[in-house]
Amino acid sequence: MKGITVTLNPCWDLTCYTENVRLGQLNRVGSSQLSLGGKGVNVSRVLALLGDRTEALLFEGGPFGEAFAKGLEQAGICAKGVKTSVYQTRLNLKLIDSADSGCTEINQSGEAVTPAEEAAMLALAEEALQDADVLFLGGSIPKGLDKGIYARLIQMANARGVRTALDCDGEALRLGLEARPFLIKPNDYELGLLVGRQVEGIDDAAALITRLHRDTGIWVLCTLGGQGSLLACPEGIYHASVPKLPLRGFTGAGDTHLAAFMHALHTKTPVEALRFASSASAAKITFPGTELPPDAAGFAAYEAAIEIRKIEPKGV
Repeated sequence: MKGITVTLNPCWDLTCYTENVRLGQLNRVGSSQLSLGGKGVNVSRVLALLGDRTEALLFEGGPFGEAFAKGLEQAGICAKGVKTSVYQTRLNLKLIDSADSGCTEINQSGEAVTPAEEAAMLALAEEALQDADVLFLGGSIPKGLDKGIYARLIQMANARGVRTALDCDGEALRLGLEARPFLIKPNDYELGLLVGRQVEGIDDAAALITRLHRDTGIWVLCTLGGQGSLLACPEGIYHASVPKLPLRGFTGAGDTHLAAFMHALHTKTPVEALRFASSASAAKITFPGTELPPDAAGFAAYEAAIEIRKIEPKGV
């Protein structure tokens, strides 16, 4: 499989491990890790470890951007960047509290991208789609770009028969849905934003994604944190459990889930793909920062612990 990823707002993730985080006070960091970040970049890293071909398309701004591109090269990922004049590659902070395993995220928003730089990105994507199997679109959109840019990329992919996997929220997700991607991957919070209310547990989420799939034909892969994940597809609605494991690195777990699912779906059934994806994201959280299992066997390590059941949502 060849997966193209588009990361419009890439970032460095600085993950700091501390104990009893206190806002407004000095906090001592026990250890820290600096990692390449951004949804598309995270997906490309997983695909590469699973043996897939992948290209990462991204904006590259300032010194952090130059270092970012070199980091991708060192990770063995083919990266194609659009150099930006104003936009600066971001630095995001993740605080993991060892006392309660909670993760506090402080993310920069990103500076403006010019129309010429946007056009260059669309041209890169059009070229990359010529021999792609899946186009992954995800993450926040920097200033200067219209919220409909994901919809435009989905239309480009659909015209070439390339499946698209969309992972974003808000207006970008709403517009993206209108362009009919193959699959969307909200978490429960993002699903709530889409429907305009808080999602109340597994059954409620299952009913919501059932209606969404029925009305649009779009597959929905919804991650629920400690409650596992849900899949709505033509075969039905399925829930996958998640084993209880020590949390060492939360960032990128959802991206791992998505990448592993689309990788497995290329050759396996939807249920088999859901099982593998659930194992892969479970394995990821046992590694610090954005570190990942070293190979496909590491991602599959928890498959036997994943329970999958078919759901018949009520009131749908």
